[in-house]
Amino acid sequence: MVISGCILAGGMSSRMAPPPDLGPKGPRASHGPPSAEKAGGGVGRDKALLPVGQQTLIEMVIQHVQPYVGQVFVIGDVHNVRRLRDALPAQTVVTDVQPGYGPLMGIYTGLLHTETSWNLFLPCDMPWIDGRLIGRLAGACHGDGEVIASLHPTEGIQPFPLLCHVKACRTIGTLLNREERALQVLLRQPGARFITVGEPELWRSFTNVNTLADYAKLTEATVTR
Repeated sequence: MVISGCILAGGMSSRMAPPPDLGPKGPRASHGPPSAEKAGGGVGRDKALLPVGQQTLIEMVIQHVQPYVGQVFVIGDVHNVRRLRDALPAQTVVTDVQPGYGPLMGIYTGLLHTETSWNLFLPCDMPWIDGRLIGRLAGACHGDGEVIASLHPTEGIQPFPLLCHVKACRTIGTLLNREERALQVLLRQPGARFITVGEPELWRSFTNVNTLADYAKLTEATVTR
């Protein structure tokens, strides 16, 4: 079975913004490290293009996903789609159908563009995704389920990585029309299915690069690898 890989890159990454520089006269603008500024507007705005070694964060995610999918495409928003297209000339980059609706709109957009029945969704800030987990999720693509997510034994439902069948597009469209934007709402629908991931070596796949401290750990690990 061939699946497509859909990388969500439309978030504003507000938790990546550096704290204000508190000088003697009050807060001053903090411009962050030079490498972050090159990502396009600062680390609080374009996490996907943060440099990690000789590549960007989103390129690192694509590299890990590519061997397990037939096609990869990137879903951005009106604020960064041009930068993404410039940075990723070999990838198909599409824009959210409507901005400001979060990852649920990104998934909806991906399902409108895909050519495969099943599709893997994950955000651009999950560089530790393990191919074995992708295989576990793909192995559960049978029956009448619309979405397949993971269950961590102690931390519960892990929304990403997420496998979605194209028939989930109708369900997601209904949720969005009701102004439901939380991904957890989709995972409470009757078509949601879950696999339990009990192997500790796969749990790192659920980790995001959310903060500057996370980013520093990632870049340090990349340099010392």
